[in-house]
Amino acid sequence: MALTLLVLADIFLAFFSRYLHFIPSGTGIGWEYSAYLMGAAFLLGAGMTLRAGLQLRVELVMSSSHRIVVRVLEVVSAILGSAVSVTMAVWLFNFTLRTYGYGEVSQESYTPLWVPQAVLTLGASVLAFQMVARLVSALAGHPLENPTLGAASAIE
Repeated sequence: MALTLLVLADIFLAFFSRYLHFIPSGTGIGWEYSAYLMGAAFLLGAGMTLRAGLQLRVELVMSSSHRIVVRVLEVVSAILGSAVSVTMAVWLFNFTLRTYGYGEVSQESYTPLWVPQAVLTLGASVLAFQMVARLVSALAGHPLENPTLGAASAIE
């Protein structure tokens, strides 16, 4: 919601500043905060999307293959996903700690940069946890998805 309001505020300011010259052409922090909010929205929702089974997949391969082949593909994809997401979470955690240690702030809003970076780190950590949980479930032969957790169906 904050992302939508921020983008709308920048759009309205840009429009009205053309006709009323005393109105600024933007918020000044619109691009900066929009980028962090978009990253946070994506990463914070990715873990639940994965668990609900609403992520994009190659269903043609999965539905036409034998059960054993599907399980092997699930394990391999979970290994790759775990490696990438854990690496990203660790990297973002170190990046956030370094930014905090240096005391870096935004040039536009003077916001301490570790604050939005911590939200990104949290989202990446949730995704990494879910990928590792998926790997463990795939190796154990348990169901990998829980469609009741989704807010919509996979078709939507």
